[in-house]
Amino acid sequence: MSERMASALRWPASMARKYPGASSVVLAVVVLSIDLVTGSETQFPLVCVLPVGLAAWRHLRYLAYALATTLPVLRIAFEFPWGSKASLAIAGVNALVEVAAMILYAYLVGRSAAQTRRLQTTATTKEREVSQLRAFTRMSSAALQGRGLSPGLADGVAWIYLPTESELTAAHQPIEQHEVEAEISRLDSALAAAIRELDNTQRHLADDMAAAETALLDVHLAMLNDAEFWDSCKRRVREDLVKVEQAVAEEVRTMAEMLEGLKQDVMRERSADIRDIGRRVLRNVGASGAGGESPADRLASLPPDTILVARELLPSDIFRLDRVNLVALVTETNSPASHVAILARTRKIPAISDIKDATVLLATGDRLLVDAEAGTVTVAPTRIQSELFAERRNRHAMHEPAAAVEDPPQEAVTKDGVRIGLHANISRPDEAHLVSEYCLDGVGLFRSEFLFLDVAQPPTLDEQVAAYSAVARTLDPSPVVIRTMDFGGDKVPRFDRTESDLAFRTGNRGLAFSLAEKTLFRTQLQAILRSAPEGDVRVMFPMVTGVADLREARHLLAEMIEAEQPSGRVAVGAMIETPAAVIQIREIVKMVDFVSIGTNDLAHFILATDRQAQDSPGVPAFLHPSVLRATEHVVRMALNGGVGVSVCGEAAGNPAAVCLLIGMGVRHFSMNPFQSERIRRILQQMTLEEMETLARDVLGVATQAEVQQILTTALPDAGA
Repeated sequence: MSERMASALRWPASMARKYPGASSVVLAVVVLSIDLVTGSETQFPLVCVLPVGLAAWRHLRYLAYALATTLPVLRIAFEFPWGSKASLAIAGVNALVEVAAMILYAYLVGRSAAQTRRLQTTATTKEREVSQLRAFTRMSSAALQGRGLSPGLADGVAWIYLPTESELTAAHQPIEQHEVEAEISRLDSALAAAIRELDNTQRHLADDMAAAETALLDVHLAMLNDAEFWDSCKRRVREDLVKVEQAVAEEVRTMAEMLEGLKQDVMRERSADIRDIGRRVLRNVGASGAGGESPADRLASLPPDTILVARELLPSDIFRLDRVNLVALVTETNSPASHVAILARTRKIPAISDIKDATVLLATGDRLLVDAEAGTVTVAPTRIQSELFAERRNRHAMHEPAAAVEDPPQEAVTKDGVRIGLHANISRPDEAHLVSEYCLDGVGLFRSEFLFLDVAQPPTLDEQVAAYSAVARTLDPSPVVIRTMDFGGDKVPRFDRTESDLAFRTGNRGLAFSLAEKTLFRTQLQAILRSAPEGDVRVMFPMVTGVADLREARHLLAEMIEAEQPSGRVAVGAMIETPAAVIQIREIVKMVDFVSIGTNDLAHFILATDRQAQDSPGVPAFLHPSVLRATEHVVRMALNGGVGVSVCGEAAGNPAAVCLLIGMGVRHFSMNPFQSERIRRILQQMTLEEMETLARDVLGVATQAEVQQILTTALPDAGA
């Protein structure tokens, strides 16, 4: 009896959640049926339930509760067989069932109404917060931070691109057995149409396509001709009896998820290609019944000075883009190794990704300044911001390479043949792809702390080993310098920092934070050592302040080496970016294999300036005589001590600063890969002797204005 009752009530409960008003009528019929089975002769249940339904329809929870409790009582009093003992048990069961059903129904109605109100309140609150955040970004001319995918600067107007969400959804769409062959025919027709589209694209753009674009179209054509994959889609149609839209969407999703789980970056990027061809085929499946213009169609005709803002762009989107009116791309998820990023670099379209919730924070019509080298998007810029940006863009345009990215980069040598090492600054494993694309000599600075930011939990030992090993394998035998986590200042992780809160509260940064926290530090050192067999992996400690903290860090590293027993020796370096380290540089170079000068923080600490408030914080401050003399002292002490020296701050990507540093004795630079072409060009215009003379002249003056005058005279095209 209880199982039967539960089964009977399960369906009304489900109906009550979805259709509270209509389900009241159904419940009335159920209760009336009970009356007929048990012998009751009144129609009162219908009278009882309908008011409850009306109350539920208007979400009047308390009225529903009142009716649910009072009306069954009235019914019992009205129908109870006072004069007949034979029907007493049946009437009692009938009354209890009705009371239970009505109370359950009222409860479900109340809960559904409460959930609806909570959702409405949450949605309203979120909408208000988003609106306030949008208003704040405009009022404050906020700069949203992401990472560059393709170099360049652009000033334009946002255009939000949101492709149809249903293109790759897998809603259940059943068919009958006799419809199977018609669905298979639809898929074959869509495949043929998609192949014709790509053939036409290749034919029409043949004279205007770069090698990367041609190769990508070849890959997509090969996927469209992959009989095994499309046979799997047809098998889904036959076995599951579903429409071709569902079969393709499910097969694409399965394949994409499998590829995204692989370790190799190139295979993970294939997931975007799978989704892209799936979307193309599904558009052709539904082309006959489609009407109107989709957002994808509008990509071919954009308003002037458009900055396209999207969650993610797929390769086919790039081929549709209006080349005349598009000035930049801003996305939430594309990576530097993606085909979209490669195509953007090929076409010289400035592009930025990793702007969280860009499509929510920005609106069509917003004025934006895009700096793809710094990875920033400035919203509703002020007049001063616009003027400074225009100056930078003009300087950038003067020094932009004339050759396309796919052309082999020139050798990094001076006019008289001195070889200079150019390395990349990266923050995530997928950026290692840029090292080979820009023909650099390795990674001079892997900012490992970015693995820890914006995650709910710190990365595990295995996750860190996988990240470091992936970069080392990709670049082997080129060196990879992994800087241990550099927390503090504006880099504070989101995860629970119970053990490390004290380190943050006391203002510790860089190596001092790691030594105060130790648990994360030991795990990271262990991960670096375990990744060492995959390539030339080196470790570098940030924000060193002297012998004491460097000695303690080396002792911890020695403990981990003792435990891990790596097969080879791991080189150890120190970042020189504090005045304390400059003062103790003679002792520091005796404890390390190399040093790297972080010009941004070094200039900030020496001059006591707010580096965040400057237009280009690292370079103008670096050209102050005090900073230049401190830098020259570090270089001289490192060379005298027989250890390698490099520069990895913003000065490493500035042509004038690089000429000065080479004149001081620096031969290795680590920079944003996008800046490497500018550096190569300036090197080929200057001899080593000219740069040494320039350095001597600059180190002999007392003011920054005099430094600037010397550089402007000697390097009129360097853009200091």
